[in-house]
Amino acid sequence: MTNQGRADARNPVRAIMSSAEFERTVEELVESTGRAPADLAADARSCLEEMTAQVSPQASRVWDRLGQWLTRSYTVDADSSALPALRELGRRHSLVFLPNHRSYLDPLVLRNALVRHGFPPNHILGGINLAMWPMSELGRRSGLIFIRRTTRDDPVYPAMMRLYFGHLLRQHANLEWYFEGGRTRTGKLRPPKMGVLRYLVDAFVANGSSADDVLIVPVAMVYDQQHEVEALSFEESGGAKAPESLSWLVRFASAQSRRRGRVHVRFGSPLSLRETLDEASQRAGSADPTEIVPRVAFEVAHRINAATPITPAALVTFGLLDNDGRAMTLAETLGLLEPLLEYVRARRLPLTSDVDLGRPEGLRRALRTLVSEGVVEEYDGGLEPVYAIARDRQHEAGFYRNTVTHYFITRAIVEVSAVQSRDGVESDATSALWEHALAIRDLLKYEFFFATKHEFDADVRFEASLADPGWSEGRLAPEDLDRGLRKMPLLLAHRVIGPFLEAYLVVADRLALREPAAPVDRDSLIAESLGVARQRWLQLQLHSPESISKDLMNGAIRLADNRGLLGPGGEELRRARRQFADELADVVRAVGVVRTISLGGLGRPDLTDEQGR
Repeated sequence: MTNQGRADARNPVRAIMSSAEFERTVEELVESTGRAPADLAADARSCLEEMTAQVSPQASRVWDRLGQWLTRSYTVDADSSALPALRELGRRHSLVFLPNHRSYLDPLVLRNALVRHGFPPNHILGGINLAMWPMSELGRRSGLIFIRRTTRDDPVYPAMMRLYFGHLLRQHANLEWYFEGGRTRTGKLRPPKMGVLRYLVDAFVANGSSADDVLIVPVAMVYDQQHEVEALSFEESGGAKAPESLSWLVRFASAQSRRRGRVHVRFGSPLSLRETLDEASQRAGSADPTEIVPRVAFEVAHRINAATPITPAALVTFGLLDNDGRAMTLAETLGLLEPLLEYVRARRLPLTSDVDLGRPEGLRRALRTLVSEGVVEEYDGGLEPVYAIARDRQHEAGFYRNTVTHYFITRAIVEVSAVQSRDGVESDATSALWEHALAIRDLLKYEFFFATKHEFDADVRFEASLADPGWSEGRLAPEDLDRGLRKMPLLLAHRVIGPFLEAYLVVADRLALREPAAPVDRDSLIAESLGVARQRWLQLQLHSPESISKDLMNGAIRLADNRGLLGPGGEELRRARRQFADELADVVRAVGVVRTISLGGLGRPDLTDEQGR
């Protein structure tokens, strides 16, 4: 770096404000807002001073020691095989690390993994709600950029953020932020927030064609156990979130004294921003950021999901959830997990090195870990120990399971589609299966990151062939599907998509009962749906309390909005809402059939046709 470059890095506000880009941007803002130039320039300086950060070696050493203390609960298991090549790329280009977000500890864990392998500290973007003095001052001197949660009706702040991003890219700084916009409440990857990614794309384009490339690095992080899961589950089922404060930070830090296993860090294949823009230009004649940004975000999400390793906790909770309340012996749990492990190995899905659930001792070790956390309870007062998800801890168990549900989503859709095709009037059950699969894919498009329809069709055919080779060969009659379902050693739909669809059905039922001419208040509809879902659970009309979920119900409202069902409208809207609820009820009924077949008819009767609607 040149002497001028070092000076610019030490004083980014002065470097930006002395640039031609700043002068031009202020002129444009003055013209568009009508504000006085001096007033607007002062506002711009204030925004820059609020957001900019530096990387001081002394402050970074203190921050790193603090990070090691705060993450003392865990051993960091980072896949080091990808890091030498990434480090070499970082010598020539800015690297933008986009991890999934599970814990407040995520930035400290990733920093630990990267610094140990010779990477310079990242400039990390975080919400300004976490800027608590005196930690905020130390953080700013260690590369933390605290940004506002919303910039609505403020054109100055976003403009300065774009200029700051451009400055950092010219400095070859590495960036990091958590593009879900907040920690996952359910364990699965959340829909991405596009705002900061748009700043990056705009800054890269503004820097010109001669600017060095930017490589976006997807990062997957998974914890064996998490202290935060209990609080997240409480919030998700309707509880109030505790505000961040200094006293909150002290409590959070003290909770990290207990050992909780490992945190697994995996890196996906980097995505070249220049190549992405060039491909878009060749395809459409120009690179429109409104199309580029979602495409990049969803590609990053796919690569994070593909890199996410399957942990023992995910597999054990997968097996113990949705068993109609039955506790399982060790042998029963082994028998349930055996076909699941065979499926995982057949697809060559990534596993953590400690997955050893095919042997009794390995399974006992995984169960002991979950028992110690209170997620699983063990009863050993009978002939042999039995295990079950602890009462009122299903949300937490679901959090661990949902870290890997994306690997099983197409399989689950195939199972439900097979039931619908079997029970329909179609003589060609094969064609009907594809149509039902596409319909379920559309129902769940705000929960999971699906491939293109062409790729999804190939995935469906692969899953159908894996389950029964005859399913994808020629025309099958409904009775063929029935035989195929009943001989399958592994059925997953009730565990993978059952809670999502039941939550959606509650919202759809409440929406169908509302007057179509009245505007829909989303918060009110979610609150009402949470209460109804809790009642249905208490009356045994839901199969899992995981459906009592603000996040899932918000997804249902997004889907209803996408289908034009929020109104206002008239009788046609009323009928469309009823059709939406009926469509979901039919899919939930089909999931219930899969559940009944899977559990061999044991447990309470299927109540999916008696939803109290």
